[in-house]
Amino acid sequence: MYWDTSALLKIYTPESDSEYFLDLIAKEEHPVFISVVGGVEIRCALNRKEHAGDVRRADATRAMRRFTEDCAEGRIAQLPCGDEMTARAREIVELARVHPSPAPIRSLDAIHIASALSMRAARIVTTDIRMREVAAMVNLKVIPSVYPGGPKA
Repeated sequence: MYWDTSALLKIYTPESDSEYFLDLIAKEEHPVFISVVGGVEIRCALNRKEHAGDVRRADATRAMRRFTEDCAEGRIAQLPCGDEMTARAREIVELARVHPSPAPIRSLDAIHIASALSMRAARIVTTDIRMREVAAMVNLKVIPSVYPGGPKA
């Protein structure tokens, strides 16, 4: 299963729906996969939350340490992002543009979807509304199946 940063962040910082995602990841018997880009995004999101006063510095540091440990211990596997991945991401952007129901997509979202497809994931875990729409276009099962609210990143 591939995890987008919007969902993975809920594992490391408490949000109103974190329990759902904690339960989901606890049921996983295999490592969860993310793009190497997701590793940078997690750190940036924790930095933003700390800067905004949403989390204390010690909590952000602890969350970054836990994320790093989860990667080092193999609970999270990071997929590389090279020329092949960026070419696939460009194809996804074009698909979203010419689809009968076109959808806007951001560059990192296209890379995440390309990463999920490169590992032949059947499912992608994301709360990002735009990513959910385009992931469905490429036949990825989106988890959770319904997610209320606006775009999350």
